[in-house]
Amino acid sequence: MPTHRFGRGIEADRLGWKNLVDGVEAVLAQQMRRPDVEALLAPARDLQDDGMAWQYMSDGLAMFLRPGWERTFRVPAPTPALATAGDHFVLGPMLRLLSGDEHFLLLALSQREIRLMEGSRNSVEQVHLGDIPTSLTEVVEPHEPRSDTMARPSAGAGRAGPAVFYGHGAGDENLSSTEVVRFLRSVSAGLHDLLNGATSPMVLVGLEHLVWAYREVNSYPNLLEEVVDRNPDQLTPEEVHEMAWPLIEKRLREQRSRVIDRFRELHGTGRVSGDLTTIAQAATEGRVETLFVQADPWCWERVDDATLPIVQLGSDARYAECEQVDAAAIATLKNSGHVYATSESVVADSEVAAIFRY
Repeated sequence: MPTHRFGRGIEADRLGWKNLVDGVEAVLAQQMRRPDVEALLAPARDLQDDGMAWQYMSDGLAMFLRPGWERTFRVPAPTPALATAGDHFVLGPMLRLLSGDEHFLLLALSQREIRLMEGSRNSVEQVHLGDIPTSLTEVVEPHEPRSDTMARPSAGAGRAGPAVFYGHGAGDENLSSTEVVRFLRSVSAGLHDLLNGATSPMVLVGLEHLVWAYREVNSYPNLLEEVVDRNPDQLTPEEVHEMAWPLIEKRLREQRSRVIDRFRELHGTGRVSGDLTTIAQAATEGRVETLFVQADPWCWERVDDATLPIVQLGSDARYAECEQVDAAAIATLKNSGHVYATSESVVADSEVAAIFRY
């Protein structure tokens, strides 16, 4: 269900949650013993009564329950109000997160503080860097000035070199120093270990000369060319995210357009389809390379017979198509395919479109 991060909507969220849980309870009570129903829904009831938890919600909330197991997620994206009961979970409303195509990294560069953040369309969180140095003073011992500033040669003894001026602190004016390069190289080496295997694009945030210096020592393969040219020292993670997101959105839009163009180029070759039954079968066989799912609104939101959808899976004809879309998406992800949840219609009058591997 959608939730509010703050304000008067919080109490309405708690009531909405209660109504969803009550609806599921009524469906389960027709098939299960009451003690079993109560045990299964206990985590949902506990959350309903936890006033503090509702003060720290995100844009959406998802809970998955089965006997003896539960997982709850604060979702950094709006989700539809929906409750389902059956022999499998419904994941469709979370496809943007599961497909991973909106996840990105932010690296805020400053001699005073290095910050790494993970972001998506609607959220940003700072990453704990562990032993990675986060300031120049952690790598280079501060120089003791004889006056406010003093010049020291940056080259070794007996060799000519440019003078580097040091003041009372490690400021951004020292960008030509080898110490800064050594600092950035240490940061890059630490991030190489921390991000080993990561594929998300990374946006650099910092002043031009420091960004340039970092690029010279960077080892992360998915660094974007576009940067946020700002000193990040006084910026909150949310402000950094706001500046960086347009770069990611542009990249995603271009990437999605290229894939849609490829879909249209393959029309008539047997390698593409907009037929849900055909796509669902191909997905279970591992043949779907790329799947487009219509979003905004989601399939689950377009059935408007009931103001509060409580769905018994496999027995409600109104949602049969939604279940099939959901199954196709999950099968595609399981078989290392790509899923795009997009508001752009790829095939008219179809919830899905797909490019096949063969």
